[in-house]
Amino acid sequence: RFSQGEARPRFGVVIGDRAVAFSTLQQRSGGSRPELNDSRAYLAGLPATERAARELAAWGEAHWGEWPEAEKPKLQDVRLHEPVEVVALFDFGLTPRHLKNSAETLMKYEKDDPQTAPILQAFARMVLVKPPAPPAGVPERLSYYKCNMNAIVGDGELIPWPPYTSRLDIEPELAAVYGNAQQPVAGWCIFNDVSARDVQAQEFIGGFCLTKDMDKGNQLGPYLVTTDEVGDPYALQVVVKVDGQVRYQGSTAEIDHKVEDVFAWLGFISSIRPGTVVGLGTIPDCTGLDHDDFIDPGAEIEISFERLGS
Repeated sequence: RFSQGEARPRFGVVIGDRAVAFSTLQQRSGGSRPELNDSRAYLAGLPATERAARELAAWGEAHWGEWPEAEKPKLQDVRLHEPVEVVALFDFGLTPRHLKNSAETLMKYEKDDPQTAPILQAFARMVLVKPPAPPAGVPERLSYYKCNMNAIVGDGELIPWPPYTSRLDIEPELAAVYGNAQQPVAGWCIFNDVSARDVQAQEFIGGFCLTKDMDKGNQLGPYLVTTDEVGDPYALQVVVKVDGQVRYQGSTAEIDHKVEDVFAWLGFISSIRPGTVVGLGTIPDCTGLDHDDFIDPGAEIEISFERLGS
């Protein structure tokens, strides 16, 4: 999803280094594909809508020189919004080593606090213990928290530094977008879950409000990448650059559950709507909390996932 200037976001496809709206491709090709007018219709109509999108994209490539440059702007000249119109955003903690690292770093700062230290100690023990197998017919219980729907943004955003924290952090995650029952995984994108670390221990009971719900704290992007282009989503390299220099590196290989397990658990609780996005857990070694090495205000941060973009 992209826009230019003050125009409303349009749903489209990346062709080369250009963003092309499906509405433009329909107009130029003389076809009518209303199911591609927005991401909601696209997700609800899978898998047929993905085939239709591929056909339009192929037509666009074959007739590339026949329509004006203004209708196919360069990616660098557009604003990239969150790739789909999100209806729900859940964040799961499926990377145990990041959770262990986080507990150890937080304990450095909280060890003398009688209120928070026992909570962190209990959390660390819980992370290290494998949960019992669920009853027959019941999917495995997986912990998640519900993200602030008012704080979802796309690529290239300036994140306001909340006045109540001195240790603002990033959390690069692999995110899956739910399509429908016929095609549960519509595609993948990057999720950056911005977190205020020096208030986190106090919020282990009651919810991560100050910690996670700040303005523009949930970044998704840059694109919805279809499953055929991703290959194995659990074998992607992750690199974080800060001010142009590599700061953190990791891999999606440390995610310890598949997205099918996540959808099974969510579906056990409630029906899942198209446009539901799930983060599968922070990539170990890719946050300040993993290393007790935090980013300063004003830093330019680039999170790159192999095959998904930056």
